[in-house]
Amino acid sequence: MTYILNKSLSGAAILLLSVTLLSGCFQKEKPTTLTFTPVYKEVALNCASNFSGNNEQALGVASTKWQYQQLQFFIHDVEVNTKKSGWQPWLMTTNAHQAENIALLGEECNREGHQDYWQLELTPLNETRVITDIRFTLGVPFALNHLNPLTQPSPLNEASMFWGWQGGHKFIRAELASPDDDWLFHLGSTGCKALSPVRAPKSECLYPNRVVISLPFTSQITTIEFDLAALIADIALTRANSCQSAVDEESCKVLFKNLGINTNNTDQSMLFKTNLKAQIDG
Repeated sequence: MTYILNKSLSGAAILLLSVTLLSGCFQKEKPTTLTFTPVYKEVALNCASNFSGNNEQALGVASTKWQYQQLQFFIHDVEVNTKKSGWQPWLMTTNAHQAENIALLGEECNREGHQDYWQLELTPLNETRVITDIRFTLGVPFALNHLNPLTQPSPLNEASMFWGWQGGHKFIRAELASPDDDWLFHLGSTGCKALSPVRAPKSECLYPNRVVISLPFTSQITTIEFDLAALIADIALTRANSCQSAVDEESCKVLFKNLGINTNNTDQSMLFKTNLKAQIDG
């Protein structure tokens, strides 16, 4: 009886060990987190931060304190450049802020139950690869941009980031306020032809207004800066200078230039930055 009991215990131990090993094999790896940090002249921002507009005296505008009320943007198609294999997709995980390899980053400050989302979650990278660059596209791809938001997964169902079926999503929504004024910038596709405003266009819009961003990068970098000062460079912050992507408005022309839209090189936007030198020195 003793032999049989020990044999049973031995078998149970082997079974338990096998289950443990198998569960380890199927256990998901922890996602890689890449934090986007809003900054203004190298100072980190949040909903409570005050900042002065760029060159207000030179632009003929009285100096004042501003805060952002909403600062959100879509990105998609994240890729990394490796020395051996070239550009490779870096896929996102799926959560309430990410779906279809599209993420909505940022925050809406005065919203009830306000939550920020600046941490992009991505699938783990192969650590043996030597990474030199990262790139992604600011905006929503045409194939998903004009679909009914009521039937789309989060974050593509976010009402405040949607113009309508014809225009699609707002790629950037930046809304600033001061004690006496306000300013906004809504970036999205324009010149979209459809049978009616509640119909999706069948072909790409005349002005897609998506921006491909390419930055130096290594697998040790964990932060990408969103530089609000670079976005509003040479813009006098007044309500009259707000922009909703009208191609003929002077303020929009300046903002498009700052973003690298309608330039010969779509990677010229200085809106996003990685501090590669600090990472190397560290």
